[in-house]
Amino acid sequence: MKNERVCGTALACVLVAGLGVGIAEAGPVTFVEQTGAVGLSHTHSTVSNGPDMEFMHGGGAVGDFDRDGDQDLFVIGGSTGIDLLYWNDGNGNFTEGGAAAGVARSHRGSGASVADYDNDGDLDLFVTSTGTVATGMLPGQNRLYQNNGDGTFTDVTTFAGLATNNPNNGDAFSSAFGDYDLDGDLDLAVAGWLGGNRLYQNNGDGTFTDVTLAAIDTDMGVVRGFAPQFVDMDGDRYPEILWVADFFTSRYLVNNGDGTFTDQTVSSGTGLDSNGMGNTFGDLNNDGLMDWYVTSRINADQTSGSGNMFYRATGVDHVFEEVSDESGTLHGYWGWGTTAIDFDQDGWLDLIATNGFTGSFEMDPTVLFLNDGDGTFTESAAVSGISDVGQGRGLLNVDLENDGDQDVLIFNNRQSMVCLRNDTVGGASITLEFDTSGVAGLAPDGFGTHVELVSGGMTQIRYMAGGSNYLAQSELSVHFGIGSETAADLTITWADGSTETLVAVAPGRYTITARPCVADFAPSGSLDFFDVSAYLGAFVEQHPQADLSGDGAFDFFDISAFLTAYAGGCN
Repeated sequence: MKNERVCGTALACVLVAGLGVGIAEAGPVTFVEQTGAVGLSHTHSTVSNGPDMEFMHGGGAVGDFDRDGDQDLFVIGGSTGIDLLYWNDGNGNFTEGGAAAGVARSHRGSGASVADYDNDGDLDLFVTSTGTVATGMLPGQNRLYQNNGDGTFTDVTTFAGLATNNPNNGDAFSSAFGDYDLDGDLDLAVAGWLGGNRLYQNNGDGTFTDVTLAAIDTDMGVVRGFAPQFVDMDGDRYPEILWVADFFTSRYLVNNGDGTFTDQTVSSGTGLDSNGMGNTFGDLNNDGLMDWYVTSRINADQTSGSGNMFYRATGVDHVFEEVSDESGTLHGYWGWGTTAIDFDQDGWLDLIATNGFTGSFEMDPTVLFLNDGDGTFTESAAVSGISDVGQGRGLLNVDLENDGDQDVLIFNNRQSMVCLRNDTVGGASITLEFDTSGVAGLAPDGFGTHVELVSGGMTQIRYMAGGSNYLAQSELSVHFGIGSETAADLTITWADGSTETLVAVAPGRYTITARPCVADFAPSGSLDFFDVSAYLGAFVEQHPQADLSGDGAFDFFDISAFLTAYAGGCN
């Protein structure tokens, strides 16, 4: 891996993006409902039909569980249903195989998250639960499934120490993985609506330790937790925890870099969401700073509930201004899952959120806020083909058929899930996945990686946080829209602070590999025939990392640079 620094600090060079600079527009956003057509037959079902704990459930997660280059799907079934695992055929069509994989289970399941927690190269699965039909809402029903690498999973929950996040109740909602201590393995946060909020440190041996009381300086027992997420909000590489919660108890927890967190909710200007449920982030105005978006609720006459909250970064570390109303993103009914993604690939992050509850909220529609590029958004769900009015809970973004744009899955409570295929015409994109298995100290799949993209006079930034949201997890990638541009320059800042610069990258989906040294393309830490073979393969495919001369072309100079680096060896 290249260790050259192109910025004084990990994000110093991304803090000057120009608001108002734009990439050429793509066509109108168009979604087409494809649930049954692609083989997704799931309907969430529960033992009760009233507004109980399971009324807030319904989630799932995507991940390339068989490492064949496409995104598979795990779905929560509910207490009278069964959890499902859909295998992707590479074209966005699915075949269910949960029983054979060992993850088919009937319980009061809530949500799921995905990560390679044991650093063996395969994506594992953590499933949250509030109990079973037989036991009721008793604790101890969370499950950690270890991926065996052969299409099956093994339940290792007891050994890992993750079965119970609340000793008194079945109380597990959303979960999120992240490397908060930057030791190269993935830690875990679990939210509990009845106070069972837990931070687990990965011990590096397949087990976890509950460090909540030692690591967090505020009482998490009073937090009505729904959705945590690890995000580096200030560019120091150590991720904060954005802990979304009900009844004005959301928390903004600043990472001190020593294994502890300080509650800066009040001083940051956040925590104003009356009923925080969904959790997403991103540079929503392209000023080089990370913003935070939280779904909540608001009634029709605006007399009750805060509405969704848009916390826009001010440029002062951990200080935000609430701009929900003026940005046009306040009104979202009774909000749950949400994500920020550039659906029309014009270089500006859009927002989507799903809704639903009882009474007047019964038929709340999913909302789509398209970014106008001037600090405001326009609600465009209906004109974009989104007509879902189900009891939406979890929501995620994923490129189901590997065509470059991002699709949407919505998990409806006690109803069928919804698959929305993105058929927007025009607009190119660059999507990056990360292979960090070759470098000690880097967490798997690039968790904690910052990426800066420059194209068409616009600078965009993304952060690899793992995609966790309300009860659901999006694909493990970062996605950039570049409109009609034909190439972009990228600066990748790995979680250890080292950087790699890629110039004139063409649109496409790439796996970016962290390498111990320049010529170690295998990678293994030493140089041999496998590195030569891997480099030649990357060169023929015109993979951006094969452009070792850094001129945007693939020619003799790159071969020469590789041979020189190979001869120099790895230190």
